[in-house]
Amino acid sequence: MRACFVVHGAAWSGTARAFADAATLLAARGYETCLVAPSGSETERMLLGAGHDVVGVHTAGGWLRAGWRLRAVVARRLSEVLFVHDDAEHLAAAAAIRFAGRGAVVRRTPPGERLTIGRDGRLAMRLAATGFVFTDADDLRGMAPPRGALAAHIAPPGVTPLASTAAAIGAIQGARVRRLAVFAGAGRARDAFVALRALALLAPRLPDLRATVFAPADDLDATRLEAAALGVSSRIDWRPATGERGDVLAEAALAWVIASADDAVYAMLDALAHGVPVIAERSPLTARILEDGISGVLRHRGDESEWASVVAATLARGDALEALRRGATHAAARFPLEAGVEGWLQVTEAARDRTRWSA
Repeated sequence: MRACFVVHGAAWSGTARAFADAATLLAARGYETCLVAPSGSETERMLLGAGHDVVGVHTAGGWLRAGWRLRAVVARRLSEVLFVHDDAEHLAAAAAIRFAGRGAVVRRTPPGERLTIGRDGRLAMRLAATGFVFTDADDLRGMAPPRGALAAHIAPPGVTPLASTAAAIGAIQGARVRRLAVFAGAGRARDAFVALRALALLAPRLPDLRATVFAPADDLDATRLEAAALGVSSRIDWRPATGERGDVLAEAALAWVIASADDAVYAMLDALAHGVPVIAERSPLTARILEDGISGVLRHRGDESEWASVVAATLARGDALEALRRGATHAAARFPLEAGVEGWLQVTEAARDRTRWSA
């Protein structure tokens, strides 16, 4: 069985990580997997660094060119299933399958998002048999599979727990400094600015508070300029969204997640796995991962003064903060990486049914 995961985004993202995790899970069960990413991109580098079989492709040109390039991968790797996320990837993959005369497409919808099939997606479904995979039963219930589609399945995201004993985790927690880990997501620059203004309000009240901001490359310069204008640059360490998180989370008192979809989910899961409580805007997505007052703090959208009060109040309650840390560690156990394996196996097996390959 051969499966290929298609990632068109050059910048590393939660959706790319979701496919990397899926490839890991399938490979561990004997499937031959590869990932397709733009040549020379951040995504390609991250996937290669993680030990995946990666095929770099050029992305210039329309969907026919993209499909023809991908056809070469399908033919060379004898791929039976191509995994995609959006309309553009869907159409390129469907064209590749039609050119190669073999295979099916599986389209994944990120957590908290609705499946939207546009013109390109509808054309793709006429070119190749298509299945669907979701991350949560609620997302699946909100979507009626298009007529003629293959089966839809659920593969929740997960995280590998720390390879530390409970005693070691307790020692890490006891040594926490007042550091706030801020995870900003693509398209959320305005919310990141609210967080920076909240840090500026906190500066006089919490002189020892520092922050590490993980920001997408496209937003990094803008957020730095905003921090400089607010006079809090000296309190902030900057890292790209692809930066190593473990060392920061090992000493963080709180994680503030300002992202959406996969970016938000993986930021929350990484924090919980390190025993770090999370503060975030309340939404159906964040409520799936966090229990307010147990593993984190959920609040409705507010301005900088309201968020500053949330951070200050959470850090000030020593016993309550320690309880949140324990709750975060326990919450991470509810989202093991292996939780998604059955869904990925089911949707892959359904898609490799050759009797359904004719579009």
